[in-house]
Amino acid sequence: MIARVVQLQKNGFNATLVSSAVEALRRGALVVLPTETVYGIAVRADDAAAVEHLMAAKNRSEKNPFTLAFAGVDRILPYVPYMSVKAERLARRCFPGPITIVMTADFPESAIYQLPENSRQYVMPEDSIGVRVPRHDFTQAVLREADFPVALTSANLAGQVDSTSALEVVRAIGDKVDLIFDDGDSILKEPSTVLQFARNSNVYRILRQGAVSCKQLDRFAQPMILFVCTGNTCRSPMAEALAKDILARKRGVPLERFEETGIQVYSAGTCATDFSPASSEARHAMQALGLDLSAHISHPVTGKLLDYADLIYTMTPTHRLQILSAMPEIARKVFTLARTSGGISDPYGSSFEVYETCARQIRDELEKEFSSADFAQIVFPEDI
Repeated sequence: MIARVVQLQKNGFNATLVSSAVEALRRGALVVLPTETVYGIAVRADDAAAVEHLMAAKNRSEKNPFTLAFAGVDRILPYVPYMSVKAERLARRCFPGPITIVMTADFPESAIYQLPENSRQYVMPEDSIGVRVPRHDFTQAVLREADFPVALTSANLAGQVDSTSALEVVRAIGDKVDLIFDDGDSILKEPSTVLQFARNSNVYRILRQGAVSCKQLDRFAQPMILFVCTGNTCRSPMAEALAKDILARKRGVPLERFEETGIQVYSAGTCATDFSPASSEARHAMQALGLDLSAHISHPVTGKLLDYADLIYTMTPTHRLQILSAMPEIARKVFTLARTSGGISDPYGSSFEVYETCARQIRDELEKEFSSADFAQIVFPEDI
């Protein structure tokens, strides 16, 4: 019997359809869900019979494990309690999105051991599991509502071409699944990129090239440092310029080729407007130290910047409080520069000499910050 097909575009995205998908999964059904890459078959991962049913439907080798799909990074952590710095960085920046990350999960406290052994062997045949957070509103909603783990695999027979539409799913395995949610053609029409981290390390390799290129992944994996002041026209731009100079020297790279350090450094302001230049006083102070702020344009602090950054340095405790009032969950990575002496005072309206003193204070504080073991562990984990 051919599976029942539910047209999402025709019926619209509503809570009733989400609940119907979750209830079908709860009963052990094989449910086909759309993603941004290809269509996938979802199944309740803690139901051994349902997982066995999926194996039979796919005609899949036990050596090819199923991925676990989640609504967000917070739900992944119980399964992979010891993400490396770089793995956590990629998950934070790329999820939801078209990558699958394979990480070590065979720790006694891992939630993977709450799955039945018969299910676990198809999700973690060795010591690692693959995790995915699809970027599709309906599928995200299903994964959020499900109060059980969900395994996901491409909606095709093993070894066959991936299905990028519900019609292709029906043709490929329509008689082997129970329910298909049709949302038209997949946006990307190619599978996720799969990368695997070596055990407890920051080193990864590409297992399958997909929608995200190696070059894009390398960029996403780079550490990011963000400096925050109020208007992003003096203190934080000076900190950005000084940080690049210090880090370039530490990495043995000329400042004009800073991108070769593999580090991203930005600045922003809590009350900044777009495209204002650095103040003339700040430019003068940087010139005195052999640096150039003439190309700087201001940017406001955004949630994405705060989420992407690995380290955030605010100029005063007040800036830190402003950030944490909006995003308290990032407290572990937000610090005030010169925090033992109350931060970096605003030189606005003062003389060039005051700006120069401010710049030297920022430089001295950054030299200390960048020499710490904690900084190295976050920014240069592969060197440790």
